[in-house]
Amino acid sequence: MDNRGVLVTALVTIAGIIALALIVYGITYHPAYSSERTSTKTISVASNASGQKVYHLNLNIVVEVGVGPHADWLGYQTRTNPVHPGPVFSVPRNSLVEVDIHNFDSATALRNYFFTKVQGTVGNVEYVNGKRTSIMSPDLTSHTFTIPSFGVSVPMEGVPDNAPPTKYQDMRFTFRTPNTKGVYRWQCFVPCGSGTYGNGGPMGEIGYMMGLITLT
Repeated sequence: MDNRGVLVTALVTIAGIIALALIVYGITYHPAYSSERTSTKTISVASNASGQKVYHLNLNIVVEVGVGPHADWLGYQTRTNPVHPGPVFSVPRNSLVEVDIHNFDSATALRNYFFTKVQGTVGNVEYVNGKRTSIMSPDLTSHTFTIPSFGVSVPMEGVPDNAPPTKYQDMRFTFRTPNTKGVYRWQCFVPCGSGTYGNGGPMGEIGYMMGLITLT
């Protein structure tokens, strides 16, 4: 093969690698309604009574995100102005993360009662409107906040069907991140989207009911 053939082969190979990288990026991350890949700016840090740093994340579950290419999709949002996709954020490894979620959505029929249990949080509990809870009635469960790699899964209580638009249920819980850097996927495990069995739409796209957690 002459030098020209070697050059052509090299260029084709490089083009193929770039195309593959773009395909992988497109599959693994979509910017949803924000060009930012992280809502880190919305995370505050404080020290608890024992002097440990605690990373606080405040989120809403809204029936319609109201912005971007899928404005009518439901999703987790940050409680900021402007809003950011709540499912995409970054915190340090081996850190305590306290999450406060306001859920504006109603209950969803469960297919697996396993997800009514609070798992992987400090004390394996959450606080629903201030009440300590370790398991939620399946009739009340709306969504979950589930990180399989961390062993964390927390049910979200829904508002009554006749609740006004401003009504929400408040869920608070704390978990510790693993001591390993990396990017981890999480999502709601209660089918609440479109398509087959409710697993399409916001359930299948990062930035809505599915997200990424980066441990630094």
